[in-house]
Amino acid sequence: MRQAVDRAVRRPLGPWVRELRTRAGLTQTEAAAVAGISVAGLRDLEQGRIARPRPGTLRRLAEAFGLSEPETAELVRSGRPTVSGTRVLVLGPLVVTDDGETVDLGSAPQRTLLGALALTPNTPVSRDALIDAVWGHRPPPNAVEMLQTHISRLRRRLAPARQETSGPQLGATGGGYQLTVTEDQLDLLAFRGLLAKARARSGVEAAELCQEALALWRDEPLVGLPAFHDHPVVTEARLAWQALVLELAELDDERGLAPLQRLAVAEPLNEAVQARLMITLAATGRQAAALATFDEVRRRFADELGVDPGPKLTAAHQRVLHNRVTKPSSASVSAHRQLPPDIGDFTGREAELRRLGERLAATAGSGTALPIATVEGMAGVGKTRLVVHFAHRLVATGSYEDIQLYVDLRAHSDQPPADPAVVLASFLTLLGVPGAQVPADLDSRAALYRDRLHGRRALVILDNAVDERQVQPLLPASPGNLVLVTSRRHLALDGAVTLALDLFSIRDAHALLTTIAGGKRVAADPAGAEEVTALCGRLPLAIALAARRLQNRPLWTLSDLAARLRDSGGRLGELSAGTRGLRTVFDLSYRALTPRAQRFFRLLGVHPGDDVTASSAAALTGVDPVAAQQQLDHLVDEHLLTMVTARRYRLHDLLREYAAGHAREQEGREAVERVLTWYLYAADSARERLFAHFVDIELDPVARPEHLPAFTGDEDAFRWLTEEHATLVAAVGVALTEGLYPLAWRLPLVLKHYFERISNYKDWITTGQDALKAAQRVGDRRGEALARSLLGVAHGQLGEIDVCVRHFTASLAIRREIGDENGEAGTLGNLGVAHTNRGDYEEAVRYLKQALELCGQLGNRRLEVRTLSNLGRSQTMSGQPEDAIRSLESALGPARELDDVIGLVAVLHNLAEARVRVGRPGEALPLLAECLEVYRDKHFRLYEAEVLELLAESREGLGDPGLAQDFWRQAVEILEELGHPRLEEVRARLR
Repeated sequence: MRQAVDRAVRRPLGPWVRELRTRAGLTQTEAAAVAGISVAGLRDLEQGRIARPRPGTLRRLAEAFGLSEPETAELVRSGRPTVSGTRVLVLGPLVVTDDGETVDLGSAPQRTLLGALALTPNTPVSRDALIDAVWGHRPPPNAVEMLQTHISRLRRRLAPARQETSGPQLGATGGGYQLTVTEDQLDLLAFRGLLAKARARSGVEAAELCQEALALWRDEPLVGLPAFHDHPVVTEARLAWQALVLELAELDDERGLAPLQRLAVAEPLNEAVQARLMITLAATGRQAAALATFDEVRRRFADELGVDPGPKLTAAHQRVLHNRVTKPSSASVSAHRQLPPDIGDFTGREAELRRLGERLAATAGSGTALPIATVEGMAGVGKTRLVVHFAHRLVATGSYEDIQLYVDLRAHSDQPPADPAVVLASFLTLLGVPGAQVPADLDSRAALYRDRLHGRRALVILDNAVDERQVQPLLPASPGNLVLVTSRRHLALDGAVTLALDLFSIRDAHALLTTIAGGKRVAADPAGAEEVTALCGRLPLAIALAARRLQNRPLWTLSDLAARLRDSGGRLGELSAGTRGLRTVFDLSYRALTPRAQRFFRLLGVHPGDDVTASSAAALTGVDPVAAQQQLDHLVDEHLLTMVTARRYRLHDLLREYAAGHAREQEGREAVERVLTWYLYAADSARERLFAHFVDIELDPVARPEHLPAFTGDEDAFRWLTEEHATLVAAVGVALTEGLYPLAWRLPLVLKHYFERISNYKDWITTGQDALKAAQRVGDRRGEALARSLLGVAHGQLGEIDVCVRHFTASLAIRREIGDENGEAGTLGNLGVAHTNRGDYEEAVRYLKQALELCGQLGNRRLEVRTLSNLGRSQTMSGQPEDAIRSLESALGPARELDDVIGLVAVLHNLAEARVRVGRPGEALPLLAECLEVYRDKHFRLYEAEVLELLAESREGLGDPGLAQDFWRQAVEILEELGHPRLEEVRARLR
């Protein structure tokens, strides 16, 4: 599996340099001065503290010591690092070495897999992307199993015999695999690192670093593996190599000539490369060869393109012909038009493009100010696409045709953020400043950059910015320039207009899916298309990735894809195409956070419901609300969180799934239990404010959490319940799913009276059913009885009497079994109400009188008043209104004494109904007015509708049909809002 390669025995470098210096008769100071290096640097080299000196430094020392060519070559070779450990080489044919020995990688699929992983190092690659790379559009049925087998074999071949753990690591991730390597272990990373260092330097030092980087380039990346010929990383590396060759030729004609000749062979029709070759040949004394190159290129252009040489070649020819080339820097090749290509499937965003254009037009008239626009938004929302498309529109209209500069500032990248000094060096080179003339410090580079763009129509795109400090030095100063900045973070740039890019509209989402997947395909399955865009959360990148998957799978329908997204257990794994995946994009945002912010973010993924507040986030994460608010604000600035209102925040669905996937099992469960406990006690605080006399369960005061909301009044408590409604319902479901059964059955009981007040039967019954399941699973009989009573009341108010009676009967049996006499009395009264509504008045009165007797024995006056009120209503319905009035009037005094507004108004309501039934509507009116006021104030919507019905009947009895119709209409509106079963019965009273 491993083939030995020759390795020269090397002398220790430090002592050898010292020996050579002594032999030359030079002190350290003299040798450093002649070689053009610092004395401290030479001292460190001799003492062995510099393990990898630059080859150029050693060559200059060799020249200072008067060494021969063979001696110089040996000294430079000794400065190179020894080949140790496992290295992956992709800049050329794929090669893996272990201590200098070539490793046999095995089968072609294994070589392809390693190539795919090495092109995106330290980043997960999805299984689908790897399968596509190996087998294309026709993978075998057992592709996943075969992939796992190949990966396992590849992992064994990568592992050195000594089994060190410091070499390249091939590991599994959530939806695929990842190759984890350092610069010393992967030539692609080393090449990028040297390229960045070279552009941060100038002169001889920059030339040496360029030469080091080019020495790593053996051939086209992964040549021999067809799957990667058009891979984006291969294309990017190829362009970087070409640019580096040109930069080296500009910095040093002798060093740059050989790589430039190689590039010229590879790019025979590239005018800029051929012009650079002519200038470099002439600068190195090869004028005849330069002129011959021009003649050859001219013939090639005529034969293959049918055109004459362009202005670059013509200008270079004139300079060579008239001997105006003295050194490479006098004829630098500039590249002003760096705008990336527009995207063919760019879709939608017309409103945003129009708004961006209008805002920039408004600032353009300010006279001396530089126009700046920042486009911000979450990962995958399409910021770069929008800005590049907008820039192409500007250029197409004739604006900024001459200079367009672009740079990826790598705020969210697997590479370090771009250094503004390095970016400026690159910009200046592109603007024609010779490398040797690029200033060394940041401020000087920025000043020269502003000078070069002054008075010119230049467009500068600063993509993926880290912060204001990174952007500020890259801003030109002329009002004729335009700067477009994109960032996932909020940037506070003075004078900038900001466009916060949101999710796609439904229309734009559908249009993008249609553009990529095809109009016929979408039209054939509109329901599937709608579900796909919904499951993608209208995030442009997610929709594009989903549509790309359809492109490669012609047998899939939109509904097939929707089912994969819905049922796979992880949408992020499905939302990938080729080597691109949504999880990878989110990874970059997540890794940019501090560890503290990462923990906060991932725990938000397990928060129940869609929304979060500072208080609930504090409970979730175990911090105080002030610290939680700071973290929420930070995540908003990072565009990982969206503000719904001034106090409520929301994660995008896909980000929620991503965050939850990063939460460790134990920390996630503890966080869920903390926040659900907080919601239970917070909801109980609101109940206590609103329904102080309605207590179904007493919560343990010892377990009461900190930082609960403090309510200033009834409306404040009701508002909190309304705002948290969806989250509270979700919390019950989460508690049941997570096995937190005591929380799951207690929370619905705390919410019972709120649901009754707003007549939300759907959530009332859903949470009640969850409460029943939870109580049964832990065998809590009291909890089961309470849950059944809760469900009985809800079904009773919907007129579902059989279900209602079944729950109450079961609850009564449990109450008697466990000796809960107060619960027994309440359930007897509930059965009386149920039988009243059924029309079985004799049975109703029997239950109600049993309840009254038990209330008297227990001394439970509040329940006694409620039972008397219900007895009066039963008597009214059974045709005994006079008996009803006596029962209700006997309850009226105690109800007022108990200071129970809700209990009192229930008596008044039933009393008013009895008076209407005995033909005394005038006496009912003041009672009904009082009831209506209380019900509206307390938000009892169903009871409000019932009072309005009685008012309508009263007005009809008093001969006022017009006012009666008004009351009927109001009642119908409420029943329509509630979706109540009695709607059509009441609507029939309208004329």
